[in-house]
Amino acid sequence: MLCGRDGTPPPVWMFVGALFSVAASHACPNPPCRDRLVAALPLRPGGETGPGSGICEGHAGVKGCRTVVPLPAAHSNHPSRLEHRVADSVQIRPKMIPTAGDVKERVVRLQRCMHSVQDTGPHWSQGQAQDGDSLGAILALMAAVLTEGSSIAPLARFHPQDCAEIYKLGIVENGIYTIQPDLHRPALEAKCDMETTGGGWTVFQRRQDGSLDFNRTWQEYTEGFGSAQAGELWLGNAALHALTSGGQHQLRMELEDWHQQRRQATYSIFKVASEAQRYRLTAREYSGDAGNALSYSKRYNHDGRSFSTADRDHDRYATGNCAQYYGAGWWFDACLAANLNGRYYRGRYSGLTNGIYWGTWYMLTDGRTGERFSFKSVEMKTRPRGSGSRLT
Repeated sequence: MLCGRDGTPPPVWMFVGALFSVAASHACPNPPCRDRLVAALPLRPGGETGPGSGICEGHAGVKGCRTVVPLPAAHSNHPSRLEHRVADSVQIRPKMIPTAGDVKERVVRLQRCMHSVQDTGPHWSQGQAQDGDSLGAILALMAAVLTEGSSIAPLARFHPQDCAEIYKLGIVENGIYTIQPDLHRPALEAKCDMETTGGGWTVFQRRQDGSLDFNRTWQEYTEGFGSAQAGELWLGNAALHALTSGGQHQLRMELEDWHQQRRQATYSIFKVASEAQRYRLTAREYSGDAGNALSYSKRYNHDGRSFSTADRDHDRYATGNCAQYYGAGWWFDACLAANLNGRYYRGRYSGLTNGIYWGTWYMLTDGRTGERFSFKSVEMKTRPRGSGSRLT
């Protein structure tokens, strides 16, 4: 609860302003208002508060807060103003944005606090009581609207959605950038390929040294694991859905084996459905020189298949769990002609075909020993189709 210097409640406009504030919390020292409501102005670098100061990530007065850089307006001609980090990476940091749930909770808290203050009586003058009646009516209306599930204004975007958007700002260097595919989820650090066939690719899977275990749970694949900084990663199925849910997108796989052979497979139509639809894969209109392993045959067709993990079996193999059997999350059929999330082997391996696998590769097994070949590196990436003059 916000308080005046003399301990009395402030005018109505301060309560309404407090509802949407996103800085540090101030608790009212006078009972009965004990609810914590957010209403402080951000700190300036010198420690004072006021308009025009940088938005601070963290609580006011706490050391180590970071000044954030909002996404430039679409008409800006100054992409160089974006913060450029060392090690070829750029971060475009957001203002902190309240969610619908946050707003609803604050409305309810303000209502409770208003009722408590009004019940105390002596602190209120006649004019303040009238303000309180008006505020109570406003808050009741707002709470009713939010409780009924009516929509609020869309959240503003302060991060680019993907690497293609960063590329269109004029940033054409490979690196690690901050993106936010989904406004309702935290921003992510992603590797951006700004050079291959026009640039603007968001890398969502990377295999390079076997340092990361890809035998993960459904939740881990949903949220993502690994990091763009460390190298190996899965950006997350939730992020993949957000990245590909609007417009048309491309998928590109780049593979390198232990004989220095490099090939690629590109799909001009790419989409990952929502979690409710089990992150179903759409990958069509193949081109490239690695072969179309995602649509290998009627029995081994990954296009149109749901995602499976060891703890969530959505494949078409009636007598078992492909993800559990092959030790990776993937869009299995019954079971596979491709699995780029398989186990990382350094060269040849024998036994179960549970390595990084692409069934149309030019050489899959050693005819003399029966050993299988795995891959040295794999990268999967996506970008919008036809978004901007520089993108194909």
